[in-house]
Amino acid sequence: MYLTVRCDILPGKEQELDNFLTERAKKFWLSQPGVKSFHVYKDTLVGWPERTIMIEVDDMSSLDNILHSDARQRVRREFQTYATDVQSQILDTMI
Repeated sequence: MYLTVRCDILPGKEQELDNFLTERAKKFWLSQPGVKSFHVYKDTLVGWPERTIMIEVDDMSSLDNILHSDARQRVRREFQTYATDVQSQILDTMI
């Protein structure tokens, strides 16, 4: 099962977002029970920078526990200082 998160980057925050994702967010997610992997992909849609994050988890129960934790809420608030138009989706398997 995968949680995918896609976002646009706030103007002037690209390096800060990349640092946050590769350091703090990755460390947080990989320390959570049931998380198997964390990947960040750089995209550009019509010249606007985007990031797509793919987090592989064992099951919905593990993901639900993480999503509702206070620690995840703190990480999410920091993430939102660098990103906008955040969209997430849960996929049972990768295509």
